[in-house]
Amino acid sequence: MGPAAAPSPLVERAERAREAQARWRRHSLAQRVRAVRGLWADLLSVRERLIGVIREETGKPAFEAGVMEADAAGCLVSHFTREAARVLSDQAAPKPWVFFNKRAYVRQVPRGVVGLITPWNMPFLIPFGDAVPALLAGNAVLLKPSEWTPRTALFLEERFRDCGLFPEGLLQVVTGGGGEGAALIGHVDMVLFTGSVATGKSVARAAAERMIPAVLELGGLHPMIVARDASLSRAVKAAVWGRFANCGQLCVGVERVFVERPLYPAFCQELVRETGALRQSLEAGDAADVGRLVTPGQLDRVERHLDDARAKGARVLGGEVLDRARLLVRPAIVLDATPEMLVMREETFGPVLPVMPVETLEDAVRLANESSLGLAASVWTADPRVGEAAATQLEAGLVGVNDVSSHYVFGALPFGGFKQSGMGRRHSDEGLRMFCQSQSVIVHEWPADSPDPWWFPYDRAKARLLELITRWT
Repeated sequence: MGPAAAPSPLVERAERAREAQARWRRHSLAQRVRAVRGLWADLLSVRERLIGVIREETGKPAFEAGVMEADAAGCLVSHFTREAARVLSDQAAPKPWVFFNKRAYVRQVPRGVVGLITPWNMPFLIPFGDAVPALLAGNAVLLKPSEWTPRTALFLEERFRDCGLFPEGLLQVVTGGGGEGAALIGHVDMVLFTGSVATGKSVARAAAERMIPAVLELGGLHPMIVARDASLSRAVKAAVWGRFANCGQLCVGVERVFVERPLYPAFCQELVRETGALRQSLEAGDAADVGRLVTPGQLDRVERHLDDARAKGARVLGGEVLDRARLLVRPAIVLDATPEMLVMREETFGPVLPVMPVETLEDAVRLANESSLGLAASVWTADPRVGEAAATQLEAGLVGVNDVSSHYVFGALPFGGFKQSGMGRRHSDEGLRMFCQSQSVIVHEWPADSPDPWWFPYDRAKARLLELITRWT
């Protein structure tokens, strides 16, 4: 018999993670909170370096790398470290009279090793935003970033290791392609995946085989519904930022705009003007609003969707490829869009904004719901009551009334979608407790030596007594 094969790097990382987690879970919650806050202070001390790494990998403007990645992560750190004690502490359970001599509570037990499979569009905010609550809950983290943006994750791993606040191996990065992500699921106790619907289904199947929980945040097709009485200025600016921020590569970004017909001509005119004023550059500095796409596949998708819209009669403004090698494409507006166009049916995930006139808000809501996706949606009107009424009819997990794409940083709100946009919820109390298993504990306090009345032997007197007690309860 030959020598045993050496364990794979992934197996070794998983073993180190379990050893580190066994030590970490013994830290008090207050100690974990201090460590996470210390890590964040360390990251703030190298904020400009972090922004530089993000920009090099994604080509996004400095403002977006700083505010929408680094600073937004700070909002989540503040929320989770502030609320962790309330959410994760033992919770006393109310008891019926039949258990008058017992004490009951619910304890939150860490799951163990949490696997994060994260995308390329937000290479710091998403993995760090998921790692923080996982760590606070007492878990270790194995992070598999996109193969398109590994350096940001490796930078995080370096700062995590060198800050000296955590057991060695508590957070580790696993680089590589889809195969490494699939293999990761075999070595963790829970998996969080952010990405496409197709890959999300594969992750769910693999997790189900191991009977481990999977939280999936998948695609979105954000319908923006603009009523005839909406503030034209705010609605247009929201549409432009909601679509072209991050070069359109946001899961909660606006993908479709439905405008009531009386406002449609003015809306389109202002939309063209606002879009034309956007500054686009890949150069260093702050003089840019829009950057580039991250992967060649996204450029192919943008071009396919625009070609389809033109072929089906839409007016397409912009969309020229400025530099194919650097994946630089001009923001595009698709006017007079119709429901059968790909831009209205599929997530483009790029700088393409289709606009369609509708006769009524009811028509807009119906069209908005004609999708297998249901992550985010928004309604724009001068009457918030009308907006909130329409929001109740929208099949989406995240809804804004005169607001767009704010949910992710609002840590107290559950973040997740309906339909095929995913399973489970990030953030909020729910998104912190999900990193634990609840353990229900009952402690018999007195009398120390007496049996409970429902134990053997059974008799009629006991039955009558218990019947009266349970009725009184």
